Amino acid sequence: MKKDTSRPLGDVLKKVVRNLGKKRLAEEELVKAWQAAAGKRAAAHTRLVGLRKTKLIVNVDSSAWLYDLTLKKRAILKKVQEKAAAGGKIKDIRLRIGDIKR
Repeated sequence: MKKDTSRPLGDVLKKVVRNLGKKRLAEEELVKAWQAAAGKRAAAHTRLVGLRKTKLIVNVDSSAWLYDLTLKKRAILKKVQEKAAAGGKIKDIRLRIGDIKR
């Protein structure tokens, strides 16, 4: 016979909302770490898309900025790792031409 593992819907929803809030805070922290590490000028030409496994995915608005940030990628990566709580998970940055509209 199966054991009843059902829970009240209110408890489940509270947990989901709490987890979404934590995820949103982590994303905001990564964005702030990226902006601080890349610098104000460069950050204005980029948008953090997300974190996939151990890669930080960043859209860049032009090939000139892509080239500039690629040259500085190691230094930026080190700064992001220092500034973000999830920084230890980040092993690489993937820069790509893409939409930066927020």
